Amino acid sequence: MGIRMISSRKKRRYAIIRWLVFSVIIWFAFIFMTTGSFIKPNILIPVALCISMDEDALVSAVIGFVCGFLSDLAMGDLIGSGAIILIFGCVCTSLLFTRLLRQILLNFSVIMILYSAIHFSFKYFFSYMIWGYDSEQILLMEYILPEFILTVVSMIAVYPAIRKLRKLLTLRKRYEPEDNQALIKD
Repeated sequence: MGIRMISSRKKRRYAIIRWLVFSVIIWFAFIFMTTGSFIKPNILIPVALCISMDEDALVSAVIGFVCGFLSDLAMGDLIGSGAIILIFGCVCTSLLFTRLLRQILLNFSVIMILYSAIHFSFKYFFSYMIWGYDSEQILLMEYILPEFILTVVSMIAVYPAIRKLRKLLTLRKRYEPEDNQALIKD
């Protein structure tokens, strides 16, 4: 059996299509987060972490910056605060999944819950608690915790979609028998 080589042009074409699809998903998540005035999940967090599972640290940092910046814009947070935290989360996710963990839903859900807890704790502390608002407990119970729960639950829909798209839009080496008539002797 021989290995059938895939041309670099074909790999490049698939990579461009994959990143175009991922960028459209990120923009649709941003548009979803900016519509309406009700409490919504921060869908950009699971999207960024799920994309970062298969990428190296630099690409994960870029994805974390873009998704964190868009998340700050959509949620009305201090611009750059969520981006810094999401860069750290995406790079850690990338390193954990490329070097230590298997890519299964259980591992991703643990990472997602831990990161979301850190993200929303920082958001609560730096946006409300540090300024000494009178109703900070009400904000925590009626805004931050429901957003945290919805973000973690949204992972159930985002994870399979991103994994399936990555599998469809990534070329893998295939093992196929070579058609070599010289080896066949009558």
